Amino acid sequence: MAKPIKYQNIFAKTEPDQPAADAVFDLNEGNIRAVGVGLRAGEVAALDGIASETGITRNQLLRFIVRRFLLDYQAGKVDLTEFLQSQNTKTLRLP
Repeated sequence: MAKPIKYQNIFAKTEPDQPAADAVFDLNEGNIRAVGVGLRAGEVAALDGIASETGITRNQLLRFIVRRFLLDYQAGKVDLTEFLQSQNTKTLRLP
């Protein structure tokens, strides 16, 4: 008969802690993972138009956009504080 598994803490985090905001990220680390992002129909149409115009897929375009944002953020070219609506809830106001 198998021994029962003893859990240390069933409510413990299973994901590693997030790195500090000023940490340098290794953007080539790990495998590619699908991550769902909710977009409005107009945003999807705009992305599809750009992808069609450039001859690439929407996925390639989104990966480029995200990578470019992360590089600019690391370089200090992006300041999200001006878009914060409330310091308590940390909700971003879209441009």
